[in-house]
Amino acid sequence: MKLRIGTRGSDLALWQARHVAARLLPEAECELVVLKTRGDLIDDVPLQTLEGKAFFTGEIERALLDGAVDLAVHSFKDLPTAMTPGLMIAAVPERASQRERLLIRANAHAPDGAFLPLGQKAKVGTSSPRRAAQLEILRPDLCTVSLRGNVPTRVTRLREGRYDAIVLASAGLDRLHLDLAGLIDLDLELDWFVPAPAQGALAIQIRSGEAQLAALLKRKLHDEHCARAVGAERSLLERAGGGCNLPLGAAVVGSGPYRALVFLGAGHPEASNRSRWAAAEASTPEQAADAAFAKLALPDTRCGPLADTTIALCGSAGSVRELQTRLAALGARVELEEVIGFEDIAAPQLLERARALRAGDALAVTSREAARRLTGLTVPAGVAIAAVGEATARALRLAGLEPSIVGEQGGTQLARRLPCKHDATVLFPCAEETSGDLERELLLSGVRVERVPIYRTVRRPQAALVGGADVRIFFSPSCVRAAAALALAQDSTRLIALGQRTEQACRSLGWPARVASDTHTESVVAEVARAIHDLEVRT
Repeated sequence: MKLRIGTRGSDLALWQARHVAARLLPEAECELVVLKTRGDLIDDVPLQTLEGKAFFTGEIERALLDGAVDLAVHSFKDLPTAMTPGLMIAAVPERASQRERLLIRANAHAPDGAFLPLGQKAKVGTSSPRRAAQLEILRPDLCTVSLRGNVPTRVTRLREGRYDAIVLASAGLDRLHLDLAGLIDLDLELDWFVPAPAQGALAIQIRSGEAQLAALLKRKLHDEHCARAVGAERSLLERAGGGCNLPLGAAVVGSGPYRALVFLGAGHPEASNRSRWAAAEASTPEQAADAAFAKLALPDTRCGPLADTTIALCGSAGSVRELQTRLAALGARVELEEVIGFEDIAAPQLLERARALRAGDALAVTSREAARRLTGLTVPAGVAIAAVGEATARALRLAGLEPSIVGEQGGTQLARRLPCKHDATVLFPCAEETSGDLERELLLSGVRVERVPIYRTVRRPQAALVGGADVRIFFSPSCVRAAAALALAQDSTRLIALGQRTEQACRSLGWPARVASDTHTESVVAEVARAIHDLEVRT
């Protein structure tokens, strides 16, 4: 039997077609017919900006229907979920790796990077909305840049320095045996970098009704276990109502029980939905996929890079909310240890002092609690309003004050960013027990600081600590002292202190703690990732 195989002309597509041709020997001799698809012709534009479907398969399917070829070899993930009338999938061979790979230029490699060994604001190439969505939730600081072209072209562009890193399917790299010398080559965790449905699988397509050819292909190529897993994955794509532009990942692994992993990006199916992972086990691929997909609707799926991790936030309800939301989105079980509260301090002089400020002076705020107590405060034109971090900046905006300076690394760094000249005044509403980092730095510059305590921290006598936490995060020295008063035992829990003074409070009690140099949420998340990694290594 002589067969004509329709294929794209990329190195990977040709490898796949030749692989199928070799598997059909000696029953069939095959000729490759190379066809250009719309996706090949338009290789400099992100596919999600184009209308239509079947970018890499439409022309090949037309050749099948016209009788110009006898069968087609597709990367299964390129096929639309709705089969073209008159065509059928005759065989699904054993699949290659489902995993994703991260290729990194050596000068961009940062082994201590949270979840991905990349430096801050690294430029990562991908044109996949699914990959971009997973990069965004894992590392919001990364810059995702469009990347098109075949696999060798993408690797070449990485070597040329157009990107710091790129994400590719492991199957394509393995099949082509590309030279990756000089690049960092990292297999990404399947649980929290979920591949496209059917990734690594091939689809052998023929015209409907060709029973003899279908029987040959099934006997020589078909893997029923793979076909069922791929079918279960692709059913989720259909159920979610999307194609290649939908940020959906799905993978079914195992051979009974089966485990299904699913990821769906933010905004799907509703604008209010955030990016999330889900996983489930069942006795069949279909049941596992269905169960995992159903879990996406839950408010907390407990899946992601911090799954199976319990993190205790030792602070106040107001101060931990943003970090609590972020850690939960990464899969952690987050417990609040509300060990401290706050009391207002009457400060009738605050309004008068604010009105007395002049152009060139500043209002500096180093806590959300202080910012919340400034509602109704006004400052003259030309007075800088400075917040120690983005969370404090948001609290100031809610109080009706728009910050012109937002710091990232504590009071000392904020003081250095203030544009105050010698003899200027900085009004500093704060907690009664606030450390003097900002004041000391400003006084060295000849700037006068008017410190106005407007609240104090108090210990909550009915507070309780969580047992068995993997990580405990202390938000302030007051939280450390409150935990000590509650007889916190030193155990295997990893401790993280926000700021040097909080770390010093831990050290004074003999508690070894990692220190997050600033209170920015992503800095704390990075420290949590390192602490979890240390636990896993020791285990």
